[in-house]
Amino acid sequence: MQIDSDNPRLCALYSGNYSATSSSTVVVSFPAPIRTTEPPCIFIRNSPSQPDILYREMTITGSPGNWTGFRLESGNVTWRPTGKWFAAVFASRSAASWGLRMWDEAGVIIYDSGSTPIIFTKATNSWSYQGMVQLALGNAYYYLCAAVGALASDEYFMINPFSRGLMAPNQALTNWCGARFNYSINRLQIYSVGTTGWSDLGQPGAVFARLPGT
Repeated sequence: MQIDSDNPRLCALYSGNYSATSSSTVVVSFPAPIRTTEPPCIFIRNSPSQPDILYREMTITGSPGNWTGFRLESGNVTWRPTGKWFAAVFASRSAASWGLRMWDEAGVIIYDSGSTPIIFTKATNSWSYQGMVQLALGNAYYYLCAAVGALASDEYFMINPFSRGLMAPNQALTNWCGARFNYSINRLQIYSVGTTGWSDLGQPGAVFARLPGT
């Protein structure tokens, strides 16, 4: 594998646990701003003890070159989501006192052997429509990810592709999207909550990765 400024490695810069206490929204602040122009990829592992909580929104806070954290919102005001997370970018940071370090022509670190690389485990953009179901939140159109398999103890899914609403027919607005990993069936689920929905969700990417040691 070649690593250089044109072929960077996706590294986890920060990781941790999240837990809401008095709100259905979790606010996570990075230990230090992430300086990349593009926003970080946020991976989460929703807690197996909360199999029913749907994550309806994720917003990255800050601005290009100064990403400061992210906000996770669940779909019901009574829910208090908990789980684990990590933020990854195609860049690196000074993390080791010895090893190998590389810079690009502008002096930006592109590789540090002390930065934790993530390990992609599976990815797909294939979804199957399961029909309409009734949730406490309202009508929902339910889809299953084609990737099947139990999550390893250090495995997460990327929440970015599901952080905004989903298109709905004959509506000026979008339906909100609820996502979660269902541990009982070992599948990623998506719910399009609204009055109408499509049988064909499209092809949002489901990406899974391990972060060793977490």
